[in-house]
Amino acid sequence: MKGKEQSKEGTKSTICSPLAHPLRVRILEVVNEYPISPVGFIDAGFAPAIDDKQKALSLVSYHFRALEQAGCIEIIATRQVRGATEHIYGGISRVYFSDEEFEKLPRKQRKQLSQTSFQGLVARTDTAIRTGTFDARTDRYLAWRAMEVDQRGWNEIHDRIDQCFKECEQIRKDAEDRLAVSGDEVIPMTAAVLGFESPPRPALWHDEDESRP
Repeated sequence: MKGKEQSKEGTKSTICSPLAHPLRVRILEVVNEYPISPVGFIDAGFAPAIDDKQKALSLVSYHFRALEQAGCIEIIATRQVRGATEHIYGGISRVYFSDEEFEKLPRKQRKQLSQTSFQGLVARTDTAIRTGTFDARTDRYLAWRAMEVDQRGWNEIHDRIDQCFKECEQIRKDAEDRLAVSGDEVIPMTAAVLGFESPPRPALWHDEDESRP
């Protein structure tokens, strides 16, 4: 439908369009960490400072609903509080799927999982950049490259990425065990690994029409 394909400004929406408002970025980051309601979000100090709590709740609830409608979060529980219904939200996508599980999913569901997972990563990265933690350490790592490969190249890179993530997961578990007994400083860290087929390159004008001046 047109309303879903284009923004109010008439520009085509993207996978990150639901995160256009900074409050939604914060909501998605928090909800992906643990379930929370709009009022809980406010009570935890995540919402903008607004003297009138009812106005704050109205604002926060609006953005929670917008993320729900965009398929980023979902209501996982409700409870009655002083005659009102409190909606508790959680992240939608599972963190891990085996290769066999993922291959059996319909393409539409795979797309939805990719979208919600990526939106969660974008929300976390955006918050880290805005708060300054992203560049707090000079040895932080950020690298990506567009390339063209054959099937063998695709398979080799896929296997390297898969092995890298498995090693990172083992490192996380080892660190968790050490921290449980060492009392050392806990360093919050986000590690992300991506590898995907790129969209086709846009045709250059001389590819489309050799006669064009």
